Amino acid sequence: MKKEKNWQLLKSEPAIDLNIVKIRHDYYKNPRNEKTVKVIVIEGHNAANVIAKTKEGKIIMVRQFRFGIGDYTLEIPGGMIDEGEDLLKAAQREVREETGYEGENWQYLGNVLANPVWMDTTIHHYFMDHAEVKYELALDEGEDIEIILLSPAEIYKKIDDGDIKHPHTISAFYFARNIFGF
Repeated sequence: MKKEKNWQLLKSEPAIDLNIVKIRHDYYKNPRNEKTVKVIVIEGHNAANVIAKTKEGKIIMVRQFRFGIGDYTLEIPGGMIDEGEDLLKAAQREVREETGYEGENWQYLGNVLANPVWMDTTIHHYFMDHAEVKYELALDEGEDIEIILLSPAEIYKKIDDGDIKHPHTISAFYFARNIFGF
């Protein structure tokens, strides 16, 4: 049986505050060799995203420019949870702002860690049914979104083909595979 090794956090200190994220240095004692290692941890906001299905059975996807890769991604609507905001309310707000859609039969699908290698952020996945347009878009200054409606089968094929690469979209559809029969 494998014994759990206990990494000891010796100290933590802030490094850079970039508003949307903060970077800190943590100092851990490695139980394997007793050496102290200095690591970078990115403190981000948790996020919520939504698989939204229309009354016609289509899934609402958004195509938007992503600064990190300097290109567009095809993904489900979502975004950061504001400080103190309820998870479901954040998911409802994000889908409304980015798509103008509202729906019912909300279901929590699960969550994933954004990138536990150096981040402390959790992404929460939701499913919404019977979506219909009820609002104008309310995009942030850095957003330019194109709404694309696809069938679940088309989305799973695009994931399989590598056309959808956004990890939070892929993980959400993993959680939703039983809903769609995949």
